[in-house]
Amino acid sequence: MTHLLDLVLEAHGGKERWSKVTAVTAVSRIGGPMWSLHQVPGVLGSHEVTVDFGTQRTVLHDYTEAGLRGIFTPDHVSIVDEDGRTVKERRDPFASFDGFRTDTPWDMLHALYFVGYATWNYLTAPYLLTLPGVRVRDLAPEQPALDPRPGLSGGWRRLGVTFPDDITVHTKNQTFYYDEHGLQRRMDYAPRVTGGIPAVHMIDGHQEFSGLVFPTRRRVFVPDPGGPGLLADPLITLDYSDIHVG
Repeated sequence: MTHLLDLVLEAHGGKERWSKVTAVTAVSRIGGPMWSLHQVPGVLGSHEVTVDFGTQRTVLHDYTEAGLRGIFTPDHVSIVDEDGRTVKERRDPFASFDGFRTDTPWDMLHALYFVGYATWNYLTAPYLLTLPGVRVRDLAPEQPALDPRPGLSGGWRRLGVTFPDDITVHTKNQTFYYDEHGLQRRMDYAPRVTGGIPAVHMIDGHQEFSGLVFPTRRRVFVPDPGGPGLLADPLITLDYSDIHVG
């Protein structure tokens, strides 16, 4: 474990407390133009979400319509009714993105896969970085070429993270940024399912719930195709509230 990761775990509530968590439930409000771009505007709005810590599994309540649940696991996504009967499902969901580009239309099972694994990653961090097979290394501070505001990220400390194949993430290699207190402020990655375009994911609104600290506000920016820098408005917005730790 790196010195910075030690600081990060302590700042977010401590590794021992995180290791006792079995599940986290929150209200997730999803916004931004990405969902219309992929022709799945039904993702927009608020959903109660639950992530399991013992396995990579996310449940979105009232997904696509009231009373239905969207269930994500890496190898299977499904929409089920109140009695647990399957309404729609897809096995090997990652394979269904083969050949997709940034503007390729999705269906609600594509969206469920993306939102499901992303939510699991976000609500398990930073404990996620201690899981078997995850490799973490301290990186020197650096001013990124892409920054929502000039100089904003240059002073933050960085972790280079390499994920194993058995954890579903945006991309195998990512960079996590932390402020002087050890709180996460940014992630850089290039999601495979959205065509590999770089994403600058800004993070704030940290709050304590049951002794653990979670960021509650996330904004994802992408490069401006018409020139240098990032688009002014985020492609994706995520806000979390009513977080409960089990």
